[in-house]
Amino acid sequence: MSAAAPQPPRTDDDGWARVHPASPWVKGWTGLLVMVFVIGRDLVEDAVAGALGQSHTASGDPVDPRSLLIGGAIAAGVFTLVCLAFYFSWRFTRFRLGTEEIELRQGWIFRSRRQMKYDRVQAVDLQHPFPARLLGLATVKVEAADGGESALELAYLRRTQAEQVRREILDRSSGVAHLAPGADEAAAAAVVAPGEGADVGAGTVGDAAGQTAPPRALRTQDEGELMLAVPTGRLIGSVLLSGRVAGVAIGFLVWALLSVTFLGVMPANWSEGEEITVLGVLGASALPMAFAVLGGLWSGLNTGWGFQVRRSADGLRLRHGLTETTSQTVPPGRVQGVTVSQSLFWRPFRWYRVKVSVAGYGEDSGGERSTALPVGTWEDVLRVLTVVAPDPGLEGDPRAAQGLTAAELLRLGLHGSGPEGGFRHIPRRARAWFNWFAWRRSGFTTTRTLLVVRRGYWNRSFQALQHERLQTASLGQGPVQRRLRIASVSVALAGSTAVIPDLDEADALALFALESRYAAVSRRLADRNHWMAPEELARFDQRTREVAATDVGRRALAEAGVAVVPGAGRVPAPTDPEESA
Repeated sequence: MSAAAPQPPRTDDDGWARVHPASPWVKGWTGLLVMVFVIGRDLVEDAVAGALGQSHTASGDPVDPRSLLIGGAIAAGVFTLVCLAFYFSWRFTRFRLGTEEIELRQGWIFRSRRQMKYDRVQAVDLQHPFPARLLGLATVKVEAADGGESALELAYLRRTQAEQVRREILDRSSGVAHLAPGADEAAAAAVVAPGEGADVGAGTVGDAAGQTAPPRALRTQDEGELMLAVPTGRLIGSVLLSGRVAGVAIGFLVWALLSVTFLGVMPANWSEGEEITVLGVLGASALPMAFAVLGGLWSGLNTGWGFQVRRSADGLRLRHGLTETTSQTVPPGRVQGVTVSQSLFWRPFRWYRVKVSVAGYGEDSGGERSTALPVGTWEDVLRVLTVVAPDPGLEGDPRAAQGLTAAELLRLGLHGSGPEGGFRHIPRRARAWFNWFAWRRSGFTTTRTLLVVRRGYWNRSFQALQHERLQTASLGQGPVQRRLRIASVSVALAGSTAVIPDLDEADALALFALESRYAAVSRRLADRNHWMAPEELARFDQRTREVAATDVGRRALAEAGVAVVPGAGRVPAPTDPEESA
């Protein structure tokens, strides 16, 4: 017999669904443990003392049976109040997946109602914290552009229900959820009555008009094709050789060497009768460093454990975590840029890390959510970038005729130096300004679609940022830089920033002017929802070509630094920033 279909959340007459009743208990389990410990500690001591026939407790107070009853009554009252608070918290937490937006209502004393349009959804993650995993629950976290508190968390749902809800949000955001042509009457007749277990996976949680939505042509669950899995041994090795762990270990060794040297050269009576030994000094300093090392090890292993990368119809699907399992979906259309890095300690093993800049993740300080590959070989990097990397924009580029490919551009960004591949780097006169080793490595180049930034001599990194996603560009020059005739350019987009320091004044001014023009026009003419349905994308592209074919459109694009051939659409802009100035 086949397994029964999972029951989705039940909805009311207006299409609202509630989270799992255990959600408040899962959210507040740490506070409950603290409260039980504080209240129950003395009660347990008194109860044990009375059971053993002792006349006094451990604190010296006489055992009073009435105090046990009073304490028990207080504990029962507090527990009852907590249960009531949790009940009303669950009762007034509801969500609805409408045709245009997601809605979430919370609170029974201080109420809030939040909405998020599907076309503003940047990422949809499925999280399984450890307490929730024990109960088979999960959280659906929907991210908007700022990656901050505007995120909607549907916590908690049964795991199968959470997967169905995420599936529907992804489909509605991508434009896949739509009625089949000519099936309006059949779909209307197939509406499931509210409260009878409408299928969330078929788009029936509830629409924005307060009615249950008809069944929609949604895709089934797509686990995707397994592209790679990070081996446990490689993950452990990468964490041990990470900058945080290795840096602390090296710092401790240096401190131990200095301590031994200092205590060895000092006279025997310098401590005025206090006995100070090498073991005592090292033991006192080793404890905090050990905690730092253990914290780094646990953080890296906990977040990267079992890391899997899959290719699905929605983009890159990531699954990782030890105590808290996270399932992420990284749509290529939401990726603002990519960063590939290699630390000094990883270079002998040829390991790399890949991160993506997604608007919904904001400035991910820990880098956990923006990591598309925690550690991998060069082949793994190329495999991941085939899904999430932006268009390199090398079509029609003169460098492409000379053999420059996207993979070669990536290689030059990580391992190249000097002007090879069209890179502009720090001038020789500025190498003494904190650029002794990296002056030929730090620089940039541009393509039709990307600003490519590379940096670092010991720890190397490579950033590819889309022109059309750029939000701000700034030009800075300090007093020493003015004397050396150099300047720094900083650009920012949602989820990422890049700084190109100490460029020649002409290069910095040209790059700043180029990116400013791109930022002024690209978002108007090229910004689009990559999760649109195919027919919507086709209509959008057609309108863009029609605008570009007009005299007004050609003049606007030409003023923006984008060359236009009469009677044709856009063609690659000059790759030389000085030519485009």
